[in-house]
Amino acid sequence: MADSPAFTHHPSVADFAVPKHGYLAIRPSASFGYIATSTLVVETGLATSGDPRVLLLQRAASDVMPNKWEPPGGACDDDDPSILAGAARELLEEAGLEALHIAGQVGAPYFFTVEDGKRVCQFNFAVRVRTNNEDTAAIWPPVKLNPEEHQRFLWATKSEVEANRAGDIDLDFTREEVRQTVLQAFDHHK
Repeated sequence: MADSPAFTHHPSVADFAVPKHGYLAIRPSASFGYIATSTLVVETGLATSGDPRVLLLQRAASDVMPNKWEPPGGACDDDDPSILAGAARELLEEAGLEALHIAGQVGAPYFFTVEDGKRVCQFNFAVRVRTNNEDTAAIWPPVKLNPEEHQRFLWATKSEVEANRAGDIDLDFTREEVRQTVLQAFDHHK
């Protein structure tokens, strides 16, 4: 597990400040045994139009769901100190960005089944990232992709996500639930 610097979190996500096994242990009737997260990074400092933009990553052509778009995220590992730490780790591994503050949960969790039949519950979090100057969002660190998982990134506005198109790029999301969650991130940002 890659180390991630300390981050803070909003009290509304305190239930996720526990390891996944602890979260599942107090929910024995849960219809899932695996937990995934996504991190929704919405920025305003880079937008020349003034419209907030959300970070989206395009999956590698050689990976599962090739060429589809999604926010950074992935499975919580057994050795993640908490579900929130797993979300921060995935953000760092997939985009090279460090979580500064997990501001809250975005939308309702959703469920999916992976190829091996595992039922997964995905929780989605609004995240502020550590910038080069924490007093302003205008100086952002570069996004650094893991080429084994993602081949490119973009910052998309709400209208681009609604249209499934950013400039000349078709935004074909991994799931419709992912697209809906991305749209909800803009409302959470306000």
